[in-house]
Amino acid sequence: MRRFVDELGEPYSFYHLAEPYSDSTSGLTGGHVAVKCPECSQLAHITLKEGRREVRCTKCFFHKVEQPVYRFTASGICQSCERWFNVELGEKLQMPHKNIRLSCPHCGKANQVPVNQKPAARYTVYRDIRRSSDPVFGLELYYLDYFRGKPVWAVNRKHLNYLIAYLSASIRQKPTGVYKRAASYRLPQYMKDAKNRSAVVKLLRKMQLKAD
Repeated sequence: MRRFVDELGEPYSFYHLAEPYSDSTSGLTGGHVAVKCPECSQLAHITLKEGRREVRCTKCFFHKVEQPVYRFTASGICQSCERWFNVELGEKLQMPHKNIRLSCPHCGKANQVPVNQKPAARYTVYRDIRRSSDPVFGLELYYLDYFRGKPVWAVNRKHLNYLIAYLSASIRQKPTGVYKRAASYRLPQYMKDAKNRSAVVKLLRKMQLKAD
């Protein structure tokens, strides 16, 4: 009987692996996200370097750095009702104009007001893996297959090994600690179901054969 004690927290989330809070003095986080290079379809790594995420292929010369995202607002004193207002314009890569014509939210009068730009909080822009792709560059994950039309994936080889150990265990035990969530928290139910585990593990073992 194989017992497996789950890992504490969410060590395989994109937020944990490639977010600024885990940046070290070397400029890199403790991990990486494995994606498929859009040029040669081989393994590429997303890491955090000097405060920005970058993706670099391990085989070809493909390299891309994340572009900064800004939070834009427009504020001013209405020429009609003389009340101050501040309107959110959203988060974008850039805003083409320094001034914008905007209706006052209080009286509806049109005003010409300046656009203000601030760096967007990264966690409000990007969250986690979406549709089997990374949330920054939109690249397909390297370790990816499908079970009955549903994605089975791992963010990197360490995560892949974790999934195999977790799903292969006869007894899965929750970790002890202050943090309530475990690494298995975000696993879809179809991967956890007893009737599917054997087939899912088979797919994961097949992924292990992919070259690094």
